[in-house]
Amino acid sequence: MKIKHMNVIKPSRRLKLIGLSLTIILLFVVVSGFFYECISYKNIKSKYPPDGQMIDMGKREIHVNITGSKTSLPPVVIEAGTGNWSYDWSSVQKELSKHTQVITYDRAGYGWSDPPPGGFSVDTTIDDLNKVIEAAEIDTPVILVGHSVGGIYSRLFADKYPERVSGLVLIDSRNEYFAAKAEKFNDKFFETQDQTMNRILSQIGIVRLLGKNMFSNSTPNYISVEKYVNVHWDTPFFKVLDEEIEEIKESEKLLKGTQSLRDKPLTIITPSDVELQATDLGFSEEEANSLKKKWKNSQKQLTNLSTNSNFILVPNSSHSVMYDQPKVIMEAILKMADEINEL
Repeated sequence: MKIKHMNVIKPSRRLKLIGLSLTIILLFVVVSGFFYECISYKNIKSKYPPDGQMIDMGKREIHVNITGSKTSLPPVVIEAGTGNWSYDWSSVQKELSKHTQVITYDRAGYGWSDPPPGGFSVDTTIDDLNKVIEAAEIDTPVILVGHSVGGIYSRLFADKYPERVSGLVLIDSRNEYFAAKAEKFNDKFFETQDQTMNRILSQIGIVRLLGKNMFSNSTPNYISVEKYVNVHWDTPFFKVLDEEIEEIKESEKLLKGTQSLRDKPLTIITPSDVELQATDLGFSEEEANSLKKKWKNSQKQLTNLSTNSNFILVPNSSHSVMYDQPKVIMEAILKMADEINEL
């Protein structure tokens, strides 16, 4: 009796076939995701038209949203924090626009704005803000509102173009005082802010597909998660964000060279319960409480920049005061505007 031998695939060869199959599948997913992202990115402005207008910056465009009419009150210009864009301030802008002209914009690489050709730089950011104000045809000094790292840019802008600024409102602003007293915390914090993975995932369309799952239930109702993910969270944004975060320490050092605001109106707004999440970075409760005090003290120190300053502690708010307590911001801005108008 003859025994027929069956062709048997050896285990090692079987593993190689499985590995090859998985590699092909993964490659297919990556390539498909890449083309999906490219096509989606090109069609963003048609699917989600800019809220405002695109202004020419020479080989690139910046998105600027100008609302309200010119009144006797000074115009208001809002400089958003790291990772935030004009859309985050749309509710505040809508209400303030009932009283005066309000301008928000997307920094280069953010939202609808094209990325900076040479990468992020503080100088380019300040120059862009100046061009935004010129494009809005504002011929009177503005109240400049800066949130978080936007507070750094606002102060640097006010120092370079003092004639363009009638008053400053700084909201939980990063500053040189805290940077000097909390170097260890800042080092650990910035280590957690690397955007490499987000940039890779955005390149293959994963962020666009699954990004909405990254939002919490506390996101305001006026924010469309789909619009946020599709317009804002793209590859150029994560690249610029990474570059911007790497420059924050140097940007804070530049603040030491700024001049006094003298009697120019200045309002400092910060949450009464500071949100630093220091324990998540490995600090003890005692260290975390000490850091909170340092942050709050640094905010109080900012009032020394002007002889005409006001300090506001905001209850029941996270770092995103424009989300949690927008009325506090609007009341502070309008109070300043009225005082300036009476001068």
